[in-house]
Amino acid sequence: MELYRPHMKSQLQDSKTWDVCIIGGGATGLGIAVEAANSGLSTLLIERGDFAQGTSSRSTKLVHGGVRYLEQRKFSLVREALQERDRMLHNAPHEVTDQAFIIPATTYWKLAYYGLGLLLYDLLAGRRRWGRTTILSKSKVHTLLPRLKGKGIVGGLQYLDGKFDDVGLALALAKTAAKKGAVLLNHAKVTGFQKKKGRIQSASIQDGLHGDAMTIRAKAFVNATGPFSDALCRLDNPRHKNRLKPSQGVHLTFDADVLPGDKAVLIPKTSDGRVVFAVPWHGKVLIGTTDTAVDQPEEEPRPLAQEVDFVLDHANRHLGLNLGRKDIRSMFAGLRPLIKGRIDKTAALSRSHQIKTSKSGLTSVRGGKWTTYRKMAEDTLKHLKKKTKLRFEPASTQDMVLEAQNEFDRAVLPENESELTQAVLQAHRKEMCITVEDFLSRRRRILYLDARKAMAAAPIVARALASAQGRGEEWIENQINLFTKKALSHLP
Repeated sequence: MELYRPHMKSQLQDSKTWDVCIIGGGATGLGIAVEAANSGLSTLLIERGDFAQGTSSRSTKLVHGGVRYLEQRKFSLVREALQERDRMLHNAPHEVTDQAFIIPATTYWKLAYYGLGLLLYDLLAGRRRWGRTTILSKSKVHTLLPRLKGKGIVGGLQYLDGKFDDVGLALALAKTAAKKGAVLLNHAKVTGFQKKKGRIQSASIQDGLHGDAMTIRAKAFVNATGPFSDALCRLDNPRHKNRLKPSQGVHLTFDADVLPGDKAVLIPKTSDGRVVFAVPWHGKVLIGTTDTAVDQPEEEPRPLAQEVDFVLDHANRHLGLNLGRKDIRSMFAGLRPLIKGRIDKTAALSRSHQIKTSKSGLTSVRGGKWTTYRKMAEDTLKHLKKKTKLRFEPASTQDMVLEAQNEFDRAVLPENESELTQAVLQAHRKEMCITVEDFLSRRRRILYLDARKAMAAAPIVARALASAQGRGEEWIENQINLFTKKALSHLP
């Protein structure tokens, strides 16, 4: 299924009333779009930036149940996530794979403690278990992780979880939704709501490319804007009180030789009580993450100096490395849309989701995580059936295979200028790629893998997109400058 923006926008020119208008094109919104379109509802999705531009492209790249949630006794959340983990593997085998993780242990007590936790993890997976957790001897741990510090290691554990390309899956969802009849428009912003007798009837939309305004009517509006959910709620109700407590997570990207082999590592206990992952990804290694409370969510969050230091310190201390800022190929920050609770510490806040409908009819989906995107969408459709006048029968997506793309590797940037230009034009025609950042951050993951390499490619990408969209030199120069500034923020 091809995503061509002019074709999508052309379908908004009439006066139709949509069944559902989804605001937000990350994992949550795209999942809901698939669910709604599959249930026969006329579905429109509006995204102010690019698909998966925010939190959904800045994950740890894991499809998992959440081993650490076991310590918080959130067994139902873990069980649900493990079920969805298995569905993701079967429904998107082109984007999701299994990944072996090693947990090193420094005492036999810790080895036993972690082992019991992983046994429970396997039991909660039930028939959807991917394999048995195995105990590793000290020598085996060092064979698999040759750079690991020898001091204090008594053995380890190996278990299976999942790994994916978050943007690849997001675009697969977008293509699947479009195939089912949904209309999706990126780079378009909701600027206000219009009401009748206190109920939302329509939304004002501004096209971010051409500046023209549109009015969209719908029977139901869904707020799937993640960390920015509260801001959209205030467009509906200026007196809305914040329901979220966003948290920032930072990842650093290094060359593959930092972690030789194909195993990932879980450091089970950090100084702030979190875990740190080191994960092979697209020929590099991602190490993270942090958990820093954020008062006001920003569109482009940046890693704080203390967060970078934290990740480097734990990587060096636990993995036997000697990494410094010079070794970082890229770094990025994402915001978790955590729901406020009684506990101030964000690491302890629930990763479950919540669905609420305001008095005016705006349905907001809050919280959640990538692994449970489909369950969140399913629950949203059940909620809409109960809380709105929509009449439909939800159709199951549990076994729906998502649209695949096997034409290219998102981690590879063609070296030849002509081939790179063709790759850009293809992304424009088939995946609604509009800006230099769209291409180098998401259609290809180069910015997250090697920021300097991405900067070097920006002029060629800008000229290709300019030719496809009829833009001039001023637009090209502006795009290069914007992306250069963005890429520099991914370097220490």
